[in-house]
Amino acid sequence: MMNINNIPQSEEVFYKAYVDKATCRNVQVWPVPEDLDNWHEVDFDESFDYSGKTYDPAACEWGATVESDEAYNERMLDERREAYIESDKLFMEWQYDQTPESKAAWVEAVAKVKRDFPFK
Repeated sequence: MMNINNIPQSEEVFYKAYVDKATCRNVQVWPVPEDLDNWHEVDFDESFDYSGKTYDPAACEWGATVESDEAYNERMLDERREAYIESDKLFMEWQYDQTPESKAAWVEAVAKVKRDFPFK
C-alpha cells in the first residue's frame, strides 16, 4: 500500500518529495526526512496519483501499479498448482517403490516449487 505522509494543510507549495529507498513506495513531502541517505529526492507533483505505484530510481520515474500482497499470493498459488503437477508424479513414484532416492527427488521437487513461488 502506498503511503503519502505528512502533507501539511497550508498554502505552502512543495516542489520536492522523498521516496524511501527500502520499498520505493512510501512518499514523504513534509517535513524533510532527517536521514536523507535512506530517501530518494524526487520532483513533487500534487496532481499525480502516487497511490499503488512504485518509484524506479534507475529510470527516475514512477513505475507500474504495485501488486497487492493478496493478488501476489493468489498468482503464486496458481503457479504452484501448475508446478505441483510434476512433483505429484514424483510423490506417486515414491509411494510405489518406497526408495530413499525417489523420496529425496519428491522432497526436492516440492522444495523447488516453494522456492520458485514464495508467498508473502
